[in-house]
Amino acid sequence: VWRLWGEDKALQVVDHILEGTCDNDEILRCIHIGLLCVQEDASSRPKISKVVPVLENGSLIFPSHLPPAPSTWKIRNLSLGAQTSSTISGTGSELGS
Repeated sequence: VWRLWGEDKALQVVDHILEGTCDNDEILRCIHIGLLCVQEDASSRPKISKVVPVLENGSLIFPSHLPPAPSTWKIRNLSLGAQTSSTISGTGSELGS
């Protein structure tokens, strides 16, 4: 989505079944807010108190540009060596459930 947003093709992520059922500007606004909310630097993410009015009123109060994609996006394109896994065991109360 980050790449498509940068190429002005973000609407390509929308399921074709939904075409024509929503306003494209509203869809783009939601995608934009979603991308802002997953920025790598959590302190740069918009506060929910600013997001809700944007969703309710349709006015975009955020900058139109986006910061660089999170590092997880960058890492995904790297070839990783041997992978490891770990298991957490215990009772539900020990795990906080």
